[in-house]
Amino acid sequence: MAALARPTSAKTSIIITRCSRGRPRGLRVPRGVTLYLQFGTSEVRDYCVKRGYIEAFERAGAILLQPSCGACANCGPGSSTDAGQVTISAINRNFPGRSGLGQVWLASPPTVVASALAGRIASFAELQEQYR
Repeated sequence: MAALARPTSAKTSIIITRCSRGRPRGLRVPRGVTLYLQFGTSEVRDYCVKRGYIEAFERAGAILLQPSCGACANCGPGSSTDAGQVTISAINRNFPGRSGLGQVWLASPPTVVASALAGRIASFAELQEQYR
């Protein structure tokens, strides 16, 4: 599973950071799963840098991408490269081939991050319950 979160506002980045704070409990993206976090704007990236969120994302195993076109247009990291891959993404469009050859599921940013940390499609509430 490749997960892609593409926050478009500071509010979304805060939500993702709260999901990523599982690191003190040892939560990391498991082997075989890739979490790409692509900032929607340079302002959101700068906000995350200023607040110290970047370290939390990296400790959880996220690969940070600068603002640009990417997986949502099937032209960058996060696009599936074979039909057997499953992507869960916070992009806003979904149709066959939109983000590569594999399956694409759309979800909220917290669900995308929770799924990446769980290694399967899972809600943030489900992940929280598992680690209470």
